[in-house]
Amino acid sequence: MPGFRQRYAAALLAAAWERLRPTGNRVTGYVAVCAVGALVGTSLAVGAGASDARPRLADIGAWLAAGEKGEVVHAHGLTGAVDGRAVLPAGTAGHPVSVAQDGDTTLVLDERTGRVVRIDTAQLTAAQSADHGAAGLQLVSGGAYAYVVDPARGTVQRIDPALTTAESPPVELGGRPGPAVVDGEGTLWVPLPGSGTVVPFAGGRKGTAVKVAEAGHELTLTVADGRPVVTDRTAAAMKVLTAKGVRGTFDLGDAIAGADPAGVLVPAGTDGSAVPVLASDSGDLVVVDVRSGHTLRVRVPMRGHEAGAPQLLGKRVYIPDESTGGLLVYDTALSASAAPVRVTDGPGELELFVRDGLLWVNDPDGAGAAVIDADGEVRHIGKYGTDAPSARGPGDEPVEDSVPTGGPAAEAPPRAGAPGATGPAPGAPSGGPSGGGSGETSGPPGPTRPEPEPGAPGSPQAESRSGAIRITFAKALGAAPKRYVLKGAAPGQTVAPDGVGPDGPFAFEVRGGSCEEQYSFTVVAEYGGGRPDKESAPSAFARPCVAPGAPRGLTATPAQGGHGGTVSWQAPEGGGSVTYMVSGPDGTARTTEPAYAYGKLENGYPYSVSVTASNAAGTGAAVFGTLNLVPPRQELPVKNNMNNPDRLIIRNEPSHTHGGRAGSMPGMWEGPVTVHCKTKGTKPPSVDTDIWARVTYEGINGYVSDHFFDSRDNSDVWDCT
Repeated sequence: MPGFRQRYAAALLAAAWERLRPTGNRVTGYVAVCAVGALVGTSLAVGAGASDARPRLADIGAWLAAGEKGEVVHAHGLTGAVDGRAVLPAGTAGHPVSVAQDGDTTLVLDERTGRVVRIDTAQLTAAQSADHGAAGLQLVSGGAYAYVVDPARGTVQRIDPALTTAESPPVELGGRPGPAVVDGEGTLWVPLPGSGTVVPFAGGRKGTAVKVAEAGHELTLTVADGRPVVTDRTAAAMKVLTAKGVRGTFDLGDAIAGADPAGVLVPAGTDGSAVPVLASDSGDLVVVDVRSGHTLRVRVPMRGHEAGAPQLLGKRVYIPDESTGGLLVYDTALSASAAPVRVTDGPGELELFVRDGLLWVNDPDGAGAAVIDADGEVRHIGKYGTDAPSARGPGDEPVEDSVPTGGPAAEAPPRAGAPGATGPAPGAPSGGPSGGGSGETSGPPGPTRPEPEPGAPGSPQAESRSGAIRITFAKALGAAPKRYVLKGAAPGQTVAPDGVGPDGPFAFEVRGGSCEEQYSFTVVAEYGGGRPDKESAPSAFARPCVAPGAPRGLTATPAQGGHGGTVSWQAPEGGGSVTYMVSGPDGTARTTEPAYAYGKLENGYPYSVSVTASNAAGTGAAVFGTLNLVPPRQELPVKNNMNNPDRLIIRNEPSHTHGGRAGSMPGMWEGPVTVHCKTKGTKPPSVDTDIWARVTYEGINGYVSDHFFDSRDNSDVWDCT
């Protein structure tokens, strides 16, 4: 065991040193080295004299399905080594399984039988299991809760994450659900495409359904930066959700709107706030940042590929290609495709998910898997054929440290230049004769290399910004052009710079244009010297705007005497032309002005009002306010009472014949009384008005004839209704 620990610690250290290469993230690398150094010290210290003990699994890792073997394996995120495996109950081998892991809880669902298994990560066993009796279930976990979703029955059932048994009866959803997700707060969200709604379960309890689309639209849920986001694949719209409703909407553009909804692919979760959406038939890729509103659009070559849902990590979009069992890669920083990633030896389905800032790729039915970091570094995982530990024997005791365990199936090679390294040091030649002395070679010179041919720039990438479109592209291969120019700007649009030199930076900004229109551009490489210019493929269509934010500073001011008022606000940050949707007591109205007036409302109530701003790119979050038409209280003196020796009656109703007495005030007294409002009633025989004042006197509430207050002539006293 000590020898194994030393070999594995060396592999970890080598992997961490790799993070310090010039192209890597140096801060992450130093942190990794320090962390691994601590792990190595612990490993060597506890390794001596603890040969029969097995430490718990690495904290930076993930469980991966190995359905063909009837197992799940745990892989280390820094090395790709399998450091543990757990055998699932008998009969599981060959069945499709899915893994739900959240924190220290790992659950596995046999999708053919409906059995849910909990993995004991300390003992590496399938510790608990329960049969939920149906095929085609979905298992979702998050926070302190776990759920089994039954699409066929249209139910959600909460289960105990530790025991895997049901904690409550199944809850009817009222329709057939789509794939559910759990957000960063532990709330379960279940889409119901048949009704165009999403149902939240907060704290294990079913909440009010949120309307997100027309009935029958195809919906996909994503957790982005911990927040639930729903993509209406039929209407090409993306919406950010809260328990109270839709917080913001983003238009995905004509390319997605014109695609077959079944071919619009969206991941179930992303590491940050950007969500990739792929139209698999056309290759149109849209990346929406649901926090900033910035939208990036590009066309990715997809002909001959069978795509799965894309995933985003760092600056790269990874698209599973089930026709090859690998990943297509698009680098948004370079505005170009990158080298594909091989995962399996042949066609097959791949599952992708992000955990601990790493992208995990797994063939759930085969041996292939990989883990990719934010720099694009790929570490392949061999799920089969390793000596990783599995279930503990009866005498085994776990060691309470965080050292990853298991055979070094995917040991990282020593870094270049380190002791034991077999490759060249950084900057050294990778091949050719080694020669001695000055390193000069002898012999006749080789043939003259032909002049490189002019090539076209890469297909441009379009990013929508507030009032502008940013175009980036990859430089042309082959001969170096004199400059690059942008083609396709509409009248009224300006392009900066006028041209880009052969060394870049390879970007243009197009300002102006209408948010209602979508624009496409090409980049032309100008070679001169009689050589032909070369034009890129057209960019994806983009708008010179982003979805607006929330209106600011909403105020609601009642009119004199109530019965209405004016709601006003400031435009969202970022400027641009927007339309406001005002929702309030008389329904929903649209306006382009930052104010809206209400009238003919009944006094006596507070009215809720919300305002959202929208443009062709989408709709921002709502801002809320209250138009309070509860009449303000006034302190008024009693009038016309000095010659009245009798007590002044306070009645329960504004009538001298109905309602009875609530109390009285002294006669021959004209002190102050709280007057709430005025209302019409019956006319007493000895006064000249049928208006009554609603008052409070020494805790007594009721009505007194307005003959004694003259509130009907006071504009500060409102009607009661």
